[in-house]
Amino acid sequence: MGFIVRVRAGRTGVAVAGAAVAVAVALIGVAAPASAAPRQSAQAVQALVEAAPAPTGLTYTYDAARQTVTVTWDAKAVEDTVTRNYRVGNCGPTPQYPCFVAPDIILGNSFSFTMAPGSAPRYIKVYAENASHQLTGSQVLTVAV
Repeated sequence: MGFIVRVRAGRTGVAVAGAAVAVAVALIGVAAPASAAPRQSAQAVQALVEAAPAPTGLTYTYDAARQTVTVTWDAKAVEDTVTRNYRVGNCGPTPQYPCFVAPDIILGNSFSFTMAPGSAPRYIKVYAENASHQLTGSQVLTVAV
């Protein structure tokens, strides 16, 4: 919230400006009342949410004619009420390196990408995401064609 105060030469101009500053200070105090309820930190709230189960059963197929890899995993269990969606992580250049999670959301249990024969292996992880955006990663899948 911002206020513009103009000060003019003369006694009345300074008095009007002083009154405007007093009103502005009073308004700032009214606009931001203190909350009576204690707030929980984001970390405390996140700890209250159950983590989604890690995806299992990762496999891939390769369509040589289209140079397309399709990665699949076990479908979400009926009793799984925590998983909202999945995200793909590209790891590398070796499986021990960190994975970079793509922003794309997957609602099913598969995704595809192109890969030329003889390319360097790709290391893939699939992450299950819950309502508070916590990610639980699968085992690393090595894709080599």
